[in-house]
Amino acid sequence: MTAAPAAHAPRPRAAEPEGAAPTFRLDPELHVVVVSDLHLGDGAASDPFGGKDALFLEFLDHVRDEADALVIAGDGFDLAQAWTLARIRAAHGGVLEGLARLAHHLPVFYLQGNHDGAATDLAPHLPFRFGRSLAIGERVLVEHGNAFDARNLPGDRKAFWGARAHATIERVIRSPVRIPMRKHYRWSTRLGHWVFYRYGAYRRAKAIVLRRLGRDEAALRCLEFLDYWGGGEWGDIHALLEPAAGVLAGSGCGVLVWGHAHQAGRVVMPGGVYANTGSWTYADSTYAVIRDGDVTVREWPSQREIGDEEYRGALDRGDDRSFFDWWARFYRGWFRYDVDAMHRAARGDRERAGP
Repeated sequence: MTAAPAAHAPRPRAAEPEGAAPTFRLDPELHVVVVSDLHLGDGAASDPFGGKDALFLEFLDHVRDEADALVIAGDGFDLAQAWTLARIRAAHGGVLEGLARLAHHLPVFYLQGNHDGAATDLAPHLPFRFGRSLAIGERVLVEHGNAFDARNLPGDRKAFWGARAHATIERVIRSPVRIPMRKHYRWSTRLGHWVFYRYGAYRRAKAIVLRRLGRDEAALRCLEFLDYWGGGEWGDIHALLEPAAGVLAGSGCGVLVWGHAHQAGRVVMPGGVYANTGSWTYADSTYAVIRDGDVTVREWPSQREIGDEEYRGALDRGDDRSFFDWWARFYRGWFRYDVDAMHRAARGDRERAGP
């Protein structure tokens, strides 16, 4: 990574939000680091961040030395899991103190996610600049990404309470139930997929009946969530690839940076570059670096660059990403799944992953 400007050199200044619009605008010369989806919880077994506090503090030292600004692109705090910021502070006080110290050295921007409650609840306690989106020059746009996920739209309280119910289940069983299976191959996720397959078979049978009754729209609604889940297993988590392509084609920006999907990567599309920052949940620790109008996605602490490896399967398959196709290809009976084949399919290795 290129060294930061010398201490005596003036750094470009980030602008404050314009009027009441929750959008920040930064100078294109800024060297900006973007991290998202820390999901800092209450320290229980269901805390997705886990015990990576020391690792993240090392990362913050790196940001302080190398960058001009830090952007937390949503879901830094998981109030769906922890319920209150006080419980997060009790579990990860060192991380919050480290972020506060960093905010005295350089601007820290916080963009609203779907797990961190209302910004009005967080703002009095944290020295950040809160908004909904951030633009760097005319080329780069940064958001959390849930505004383009029909099942997690901003302000959707039903979705928030659904996330809280999910976190409660994980708290009780002390094990995650997550997608994609290839990253969360534990008894809980294996059982969860088996249960979902049975539920999906019921929804599919119901859709057939509804179609025969001429209720095509109701039938499509029955299948919609199955397609949403299935697309996530093939690599399009939260169904963000299509809306990302649409934003790049219609907004005029050349680089779009989102979080939300927990799948780090940099994907070249016809309208520009879509980058996902990934997350700091479970075994992941990834981030994005924006400089000179372009973005790279990296893993910490190795700083290994991440490309489109985890997206190739979804891009290659187009609309052919049903959950039932995934199940037929990778389920091996008795709650066992072919994880190696899943990884190959995610990378777009058709020959070895099957037809």
